[in-house]
Amino acid sequence: MTRPFLEVFPREIRDQIYTFVLASPSGVVTLSPWTLEVARSLSLVRTCKQIRRECKDIIWLHNGLKLREPTQLTHKLNDLWKFRSVKYVQHLKIYLALLDRDELEWMSTAFQALAGWSRNGSLRSITLTAVRDRPRSVDEFHEELDLMIHGVPVDGRLYRESSARTTMVINTGWPQFSHWGKQMWLREMLLDPSQTYEFLKKMHDTLRGELWVDGVLCFKDQKQVVQAFNLDPRDGEVQFIVGGSSAR
Repeated sequence: MTRPFLEVFPREIRDQIYTFVLASPSGVVTLSPWTLEVARSLSLVRTCKQIRRECKDIIWLHNGLKLREPTQLTHKLNDLWKFRSVKYVQHLKIYLALLDRDELEWMSTAFQALAGWSRNGSLRSITLTAVRDRPRSVDEFHEELDLMIHGVPVDGRLYRESSARTTMVINTGWPQFSHWGKQMWLREMLLDPSQTYEFLKKMHDTLRGELWVDGVLCFKDQKQVVQAFNLDPRDGEVQFIVGGSSAR
């Protein structure tokens, strides 16, 4: 029978393990926007009361605290603007695992950069699509596999972009650090549908124009068009039409 972790390792060894798990590479724990890396590391403190007590001081011994900072995604999009070809991009499609609070907050941090794309370039629409439960073609599965193999880490997620003249596609996803059963459980655990309205409105106010949620026009020129709307976080789609009318 396997002996419990707390009995096998003495405290000094446990402290080294805690430090390895909890110490952020940047030396900072950022609570907003939330990232998968934070969720994965802090899950250790929910193991049991004794481990929580032992970890409590180690977290702040090796990490500072920031409530908010510019995301790596923001820097990534600002860096992309340096390429001349990006100035010709008219349609940006971004695929996310979910359209919940955490993912929309993450995206909202980058919308100032995208507003610059629309002011100084050709960007006309931004589409956010949840792929959690969406039926996908063989090509889309190949794109997901390509993301898992060649994607680069951005804010604790995997990121990979591709473009064809006027359209750019950005695929994002969570690292496959566990088998599929645990991955499914983690997605359900982290799913937070609260405050999606606030983040969608914030993004719309940044770009103005129109905001469509699952095919329904919800905001136009910073005015709400419908009384209420529902966004499916697992299979939904949000489209921002920048400063004009869509061809619907």
